[in-house]
Amino acid sequence: MIISICSQLFDYNGDFLVPVILDDSDLSHISRRVSRSATLDGGSVIVDNGYSASDATFNIVIREIDDPTRLGLMLMIQRHSAIIVSIKNNVFSGVVETLDDKDKMKIKFLVNRQLNEA
Repeated sequence: MIISICSQLFDYNGDFLVPVILDDSDLSHISRRVSRSATLDGGSVIVDNGYSASDATFNIVIREIDDPTRLGLMLMIQRHSAIIVSIKNNVFSGVVETLDDKDKMKIKFLVNRQLNEA
């Protein structure tokens, strides 16, 4: 799968299409804001505050990329706090929390909001 990672602010060098290793990546974004509390009678109370894309965290593992792309991606993440990631038919804005470039490039992306919500 190929995903798009780009800076939210215009940057000639801030747009990348990168191949992702699906088996190692976590790109799920659907979860509900739910909490469960135990009650004194042995039961529980569940509070469901609905769905928000901003609860998602993507762990993106990138396949082998060439050195100029690797360097450009790292520089863009250093320069820009607001990043846009497009995955399948969804577009998300957020921030990169960490980038690990040991064996494979791994990006931890914190979603702020989903841009293509209906």
